[in-house]
Amino acid sequence: MSLSSILQSIISLQHEHSSVGTPAMALRGELVRDALRLEINEWRLEIARVLGRYGDDLEVRGSDGSGRKAVIPWVRLYSRRMAPAPTKGWSISYLFHPDGAGVSLCLIHGSTTGEGRQFKSLGRGEAAELVDWGRSVVRNDLAHDEAVQAGVVLGRQHLAAAYERTALFSKFYADGSIPADEALVGDLVLFSGALAKLYRADEAGITPGSSSAEVVHILQLAEEMAAPFKPPQRGQGWGLDTAAKTAVELRAMRVAEEWLSREGFAFTDVSSTDSCDFRAQRDGEDWVIEVKGTTAGPKSILVTRNEVALHRASHPLNALLVVHGVKLGKDGVSASGGTLLVLSPWLLEDDRLSPTSYEYRLV
Repeated sequence: MSLSSILQSIISLQHEHSSVGTPAMALRGELVRDALRLEINEWRLEIARVLGRYGDDLEVRGSDGSGRKAVIPWVRLYSRRMAPAPTKGWSISYLFHPDGAGVSLCLIHGSTTGEGRQFKSLGRGEAAELVDWGRSVVRNDLAHDEAVQAGVVLGRQHLAAAYERTALFSKFYADGSIPADEALVGDLVLFSGALAKLYRADEAGITPGSSSAEVVHILQLAEEMAAPFKPPQRGQGWGLDTAAKTAVELRAMRVAEEWLSREGFAFTDVSSTDSCDFRAQRDGEDWVIEVKGTTAGPKSILVTRNEVALHRASHPLNALLVVHGVKLGKDGVSASGGTLLVLSPWLLEDDRLSPTSYEYRLV
């Protein structure tokens, strides 16, 4: 059987779902656990090549439920060391829609945690932070395919909601319209490139909540300069590209200008010439204003040595304006929204500063 025909057969059997072991469910289980897994392995070399060092322990595994037959059977592709269980780490998964509408190829994180024989979904806040961070890392890799959408919509079942909360991106194949094998494998290769980026970030210790995507980008650049012959090469980074970063920064500056006007400041944009973004005046006093924009939550920002020195010298007539949760447009060069966090005065505390790299003087 071809990859296309196996996917179509499983979709058709979804219409006959039963929680018990009927002949239809027995056949579905064989297709999910064995036939589909084996067929994907026929394309193992192409997928592993894109995964790079994570392709050495590439695993393909399918499940149609333990005991009772699952309403959403799945087959996942993953690195054993990076995602040792369905509840842990990033993977590429085929998720079969419970209503038989089709199947979605998903770039997804484990959506549950195991507690004995019970499974508990990740909390909404934890899942949202994970997804926002992951999308900022790999968005540009999948943007050129218009059929790829953010998230996935599976239905009203409890586990469907859990999968939906941790899906970064997906591509839907409708019942009766499954593409040919070459196109399906092309999509697996595309998603594998994005998966490799997420794995690289994990291995580097860059995790959701610890650093924003913008900080991640700088960390990778520093790593590349320190070890120029070590993969990955430039252009395969974890963070936003130049156009996207510029869009986020410009959006943050506009939000900052609105705040400065409301607060009664006269101000000048000095971001291109100074170690701050605005020089401002109010009640005869001179202020320095720093502005940072991020697509993630207000977890971390990047500050330079000169910025630290300037704001420490200017305190308490200084402010940090962080515009977080900025939304990038589909074109990748526009941005909107964002929530403003204001720290004024801004006292830079030593225990909140972490070096991203070191300069080592040779003479």
